[in-house]
Amino acid sequence: MSKTVKYETVEDIFNGRLRGNQLMLSGIHIGPEEARLLWNSPRLKEVNWLDLDDNNLGDEGVKDLAKCEYLTNVQYLNLNQNGVGDEGIRFLAQSKNLAKLKRLHLKNNPIKGEGVVALFDSQMLENLSTFQVNDGWTCKKKEGWRYRPQG
Repeated sequence: MSKTVKYETVEDIFNGRLRGNQLMLSGIHIGPEEARLLWNSPRLKEVNWLDLDDNNLGDEGVKDLAKCEYLTNVQYLNLNQNGVGDEGIRFLAQSKNLAKLKRLHLKNNPIKGEGVVALFDSQMLENLSTFQVNDGWTCKKKEGWRYRPQG
């Protein structure tokens, strides 16, 4: 994997991508190193919608995301197509910083199952009410978790 850095400052990443309280970072191909610029930015406190679809975070980047103290207001998180596996999902499930998270998108990631179980069992993500794992796999929390196939 190449270590090419496209963004040198957090302002380079935010530039034109913050719309109100929504940070739209879909398809900008940031990896864990560049994402650390975000995780160290107090500006994330104003974000409650974080779209990271189609990037290169992997488990390492999601581990750092889960530790980010500035993400306490995030209610929607899109991590579709980021190379995130069960290890990364377990970090999310244990994150005390994502307590307000309501909706989580994880489609097109190499998840085998243990991470999904961690989401079901999470004591930290009490507000998580919906997550999508793969096409046709939406789980909703209504008196316990339920799987509802789509299609």
